[in-house]
Amino acid sequence: MNATSDGNLPTVLSVLDRLTEEELVQLNHVVIERLRLIQQIRSHGQMMNFRLGQRVQFKNASGQIIRGVITRYNRKSVTIVADDAVQWRVAPGLLQPA
Repeated sequence: MNATSDGNLPTVLSVLDRLTEEELVQLNHVVIERLRLIQQIRSHGQMMNFRLGQRVQFKNASGQIIRGVITRYNRKSVTIVADDAVQWRVAPGLLQPA
């Protein structure tokens, strides 16, 4: 259940008005770390859909389809060696089996 549907968000927002600047800075650090953890968990789950040595494809920033082989799992990405021998670090959510 998310914060909006169970009523936590209005409670949290009302508490924010009572926090000092120092407490808000600390809260910000906690929120950022929590978001990073959630993103890492999501990336890890997406990585588990692929295996080392698997042929994959993705679109680069210019929309060109790049095909290659997964050679390494990184913290938030996977390393792909493309068919033209160029290495790419790609978020697993952008990959498709080739």
